[in-house]
Amino acid sequence: MKELRIAQSQVNLLQPEYTTDQPDLQTILALVYEPLMQWRNGRVTPALVASWEVRDGGRLWLLTLRDDIRFHDGSPCTNEDAVQSLERMRGAGGSFGMGGVYSPYLEQLSFEPIGKTQLLVKSPSPTGDLADIFAAVYVGKQTDAAGPPLGTGPFRLEEYSEGELLRLSSVDRPDHDSQFSELTILQIQSASDRYSALVNDLADLATGLELMPSIPENDGLTWRRSTNTLSVTGFLNGFEKPFSQPEARLAINLAVDVDAIIDSVWPGLAEPAATVVSPFHFGFPDSLHPHAYDPARAKELFDASDIPAELVLRTPLVIPDRAPQVAAMIQEQLARIGIRVRIEKEADRPKYAMDTSQKRIGHLALFDSSPLSTYRALQEKISSQTQGLWWQGVTDSKADHLIDAAHLALGDRRRSEAYSRCLSWLHDNPHWLYLYHPVKRYAHRAELSGVALDHAGLIRLSPPSTPAS
Repeated sequence: MKELRIAQSQVNLLQPEYTTDQPDLQTILALVYEPLMQWRNGRVTPALVASWEVRDGGRLWLLTLRDDIRFHDGSPCTNEDAVQSLERMRGAGGSFGMGGVYSPYLEQLSFEPIGKTQLLVKSPSPTGDLADIFAAVYVGKQTDAAGPPLGTGPFRLEEYSEGELLRLSSVDRPDHDSQFSELTILQIQSASDRYSALVNDLADLATGLELMPSIPENDGLTWRRSTNTLSVTGFLNGFEKPFSQPEARLAINLAVDVDAIIDSVWPGLAEPAATVVSPFHFGFPDSLHPHAYDPARAKELFDASDIPAELVLRTPLVIPDRAPQVAAMIQEQLARIGIRVRIEKEADRPKYAMDTSQKRIGHLALFDSSPLSTYRALQEKISSQTQGLWWQGVTDSKADHLIDAAHLALGDRRRSEAYSRCLSWLHDNPHWLYLYHPVKRYAHRAELSGVALDHAGLIRLSPPSTPAS
């Protein structure tokens, strides 16, 4: 048993009901707390909830919690604690001053504790996708402001200085066989400084190293990589021409050479996207491949569309990383087929997010899509029936029908097949400009084992003899 020192870009222990798409912060949450269910390899699997039954066509979900769950202070974690956590998430706010991401999914549900370990969830309408939502609900014990946060996760909090460091100690429990007795997580904002901490024996593991200007060689460290579930995309304004026209949306996917963008902006550190979610998402068809670069066909499609004299491409300066460089290459590539593009840059990232949610994106805006749930990505960004926060005006009745059919499907096999049909349709009939999925780079000391970064970017720990998933 030993200490593991981790260097990452952010250290902030959030309240468990506050949702975030930042992997550094999600890693911390997953160490201190446990979710009701959890994502593993693109599927929802048990966590605090050991098993569940879906009844009445998806209107009733009976959740059974593990026996003898305890918080870090030794007190029992009950189904009442699960209900309180669900209620807190239902009323929680979100980032950038917006509403909570999960509130719309939870607001119509009712929760009824049964005995000590079961929870009956009632939905007014059928749904096969509640497990996706429960996978985001971390359960914590309500305490006064002066007390430490209490979860049921594999590590308890020992020391915390926001924006600097967080120290955790291992919890002794039957299902947790950690090789580490203590974790120290250090906030080091610069990727180069994180690497220096690793080289100078101030850290054992450093993440986010894909942002370094170059990747060192022969430094004695073990370098690893993980393709991320994040989708970097170009949102298309479907409220007006040209991108209210399906031909123009397909045209821009053929006109932009994504491989060339990756080679120039992210050499070897991104994978081209084929649809609205990554290959690691639930329901992604194995047969799906990114669109091939075809400027001649793109020009034919654009010529048959109503193209203004100038397209407006909006981009933030950060998030997605290196977005201005990507925007410049899109501008250059579209110019080759006679499409003039004017780039508008926005330095205020919260304002950019707000503008995007309020559909102020010009004709095209660089953005990212982070939900691990295929269901959420489609509901919040694609469905013209839901018209979610990030929907940009594309009306596609076939996509709406396929989304509804997948949402009503019960059982993993039927749901996966239904989502595969929808994702294939969205490949052939794109709503966005599909760009790429980033590749995350991390490094650790050569003797370290049992540590990995999953496809969502979270640090996963396992005994040294067992590969981390």
